Amino acid sequence: MRRQVELLKKYANEHGYEIVEIITDVSSGLKENRKGLKRLFKLVTEKRIDIVLVTFKDRLTRFGFEYLKYFFRKFDVDIVCISNEEKSPLEELLDDFVSIIISFTGRIYGMRSHKVKKLVNIVKKEMSDVWK
Repeated sequence: MRRQVELLKKYANEHGYEIVEIITDVSSGLKENRKGLKRLFKLVTEKRIDIVLVTFKDRLTRFGFEYLKYFFRKFDVDIVCISNEEKSPLEELLDDFVSIIISFTGRIYGMRSHKVKKLVNIVKKEMSDVWK
């Protein structure tokens, strides 16, 4: 996470953006009840910011990114994803699938559990083998 924050700071400085606040969330992008996300909505609705920088769109939310983008635009706020890495539809599907598994197994075992990490590795391997 620290690396991503530094990358975003550098991008902001290079593009002349004033950093109003740095918001980070440790929890999954699938969770809607994140402290940082709530804070971001407050900044947007109070019109205290005009741009949101993220490394990848899935850092903000796993699903519904276009809804957030639409909502933020109603308050004249743009979302900029600084990564130019394009994923294939298959890669995005795999990422979404893994995210769902992480979310549900995290609820059962706890997000930092070795069981969750083990299951994610198994799923990633099996899914990549299927689509080769």
